[in-house]
Amino acid sequence: MKPSPENSFQIAVTMDRCGVMCKYMLLVFNIILTVLGFASLVFGLWLNFQNNSRDMFSVNEDNKSMDSNVFRIVVYILVILGSVMVALGIFGEYAACNDSKIALQVFCVFLFLLAAAAIAVGALAYSSKDTVGKKFGELYSDIHKLYEKNKDETVAATLRVVHDLLQCCGSAGVHLTELVKKTCPKARPGNLPKCQESIERFIDQSAPLVTAAFVGTGALLITQVVCAALFSSKIQRGCEESL
Repeated sequence: MKPSPENSFQIAVTMDRCGVMCKYMLLVFNIILTVLGFASLVFGLWLNFQNNSRDMFSVNEDNKSMDSNVFRIVVYILVILGSVMVALGIFGEYAACNDSKIALQVFCVFLFLLAAAAIAVGALAYSSKDTVGKKFGELYSDIHKLYEKNKDETVAATLRVVHDLLQCCGSAGVHLTELVKKTCPKARPGNLPKCQESIERFIDQSAPLVTAAFVGTGALLITQVVCAALFSSKIQRGCEESL
């Protein structure tokens, strides 16, 4: 039984609406992706070139260089990830606005790779939570020593956030000076646990949530891959029908 002209018309309208919906979803998604990527890029560059942040690479104590590999890694991740997100967002916006089938297919490939990377990072963060906790503990120790060196209020504000969030104070093996005590919670700063232990415990407890966030981000990206693929197929169908 052949479909009536009315049924064929309804199917065509439904497909058109699906294509339009996918297109606008891609446009909104790429705008958000570009804005978030730009924010990550700017923040990473600010950390790299801001004077106090650059001191993290050269702070010395008793002529021994401090280990600031974690800080470098964080800066590089912010800059590289921000650059990729900006480039991908602009390219995806171009592909969606111009209804370019080839550009949409290339966009799908790169977006799928980004989704796979997000899921892999989430799994790696969970499996390496002990190592990540120790590294962030070392980063706190670096910030602690940096504040004692330059007494900068920006660094002090960072310490206050960590101290208030984790209810901890001071670095293990380092005498708690009056300067650092000013950034500690008001209640008995000398009796609070050291922050390296609190940071490791916090990361261990938060690892499942962090993993879920990365996996959720990957799932969202895969949803956009499917949407871009559907939109690309609608473009192909439209071309065939016009011929």
